[in-house]
Amino acid sequence: MAMKNANHCTPSRRTVLKGLVAGTGALAAPTLALGGMGRAQAATPGTIRMMGGPTVALQDWSLFEKETGLKMEFTPFNVDDVGALYNEILVNGAGERFDLINTLAGVQKPLVKQEQVAQLDTSKLKNYAGIPETVKRSPVLYAGDGKDWSVPLYYNADSFGYFPEKLGLPRPPEKLTWDLLLNSEQTLGKTAIDGDMIALMIGGMYLKNRGLAEIADPANMTASECQTATNFLIERKKAGQFRSLWKTYDEQVANFVNGEVVVQRCWEPAVKEVRAKGLDVEYATCSDFHINWMHSTFMPVQAVERENVEEIYRALDWFIGGSYAAELAILRGYTGSRMDLGLEFAKAQNWAPEKIAQVQANIVKVETKFSNPNYWIGGAPDDLAAHDSEMARFRNA
Repeated sequence: MAMKNANHCTPSRRTVLKGLVAGTGALAAPTLALGGMGRAQAATPGTIRMMGGPTVALQDWSLFEKETGLKMEFTPFNVDDVGALYNEILVNGAGERFDLINTLAGVQKPLVKQEQVAQLDTSKLKNYAGIPETVKRSPVLYAGDGKDWSVPLYYNADSFGYFPEKLGLPRPPEKLTWDLLLNSEQTLGKTAIDGDMIALMIGGMYLKNRGLAEIADPANMTASECQTATNFLIERKKAGQFRSLWKTYDEQVANFVNGEVVVQRCWEPAVKEVRAKGLDVEYATCSDFHINWMHSTFMPVQAVERENVEEIYRALDWFIGGSYAAELAILRGYTGSRMDLGLEFAKAQNWAPEKIAQVQANIVKVETKFSNPNYWIGGAPDDLAAHDSEMARFRNA
């Protein structure tokens, strides 16, 4: 396993933040040593400490506790905010406090280069071998070195939520286009979009898909491409297209509940939550493109120094097992790494037919959506500084 170099010096908070502002320089520069950030916090036997996106968490961890014999201490963190996430790991020493860290897949790849991620011994993960190679070696997960650093937790193909009756539009699986969110007189002033750099990536996808701009990879744009995408979004903002830019999951839900928006770029769980509140909202299937993404989980290098490494592997293997995949499909509408085991679990537990149907429908849904152009987002573009700067320009326009 990759271990920290004991001879590395501890960088100051100011040094690391300066590097982050300059892009991924703090992560890529070989002369900036980030190891040795204090001693690893002692293990808490029988307890797994995990930091991750709020949609990673189940409503309760009783099934985890029953099947692993471990307790879960989960700390939610907005993993889509890449700068804040890097700050939490590199400056605030998240690896000293957590056994597992969940990120938007792609974000972990620069951290591997800085020896912040422990190489996985996949022989300790009985469920790992059955994960499809296309998932294990997806462009946002694989570091290209023949090694395994991060476990694919779940993935999805994102779109937007909308009120079909209010808009007089069909429901899935009938397909819509991103014009409804970005470029529509019908929804002018009634849409919402991400308040982070993913908004720029969506703008890039739209321009590329329509042939309106030369953009090689919307998820990893150059400074010039990023400026082009931002110019388009600012044009739409000045036309009055967007009512708001959201930053959190709770804001997504609130936007639907308070009736401020009729179309919103959002996470699928937000649609599921507002539907549970009695609102008639659907999550669009699109004919032009979807946003393909994955969440992954890694073990920070500090964790391998603790005495509970075997327990951490036990927890990690549970996350890529059937019970988590099945529960997540029902709760969030996401596809786990081993949906084959998820379906087996649901049937073995004699779940109600409608719940089993939801698991099966989730598998079909993702297969359908992933047939669109392969627009993966990894959350960590090479020119992070340009994206941050252009996102600030969009917000302030």
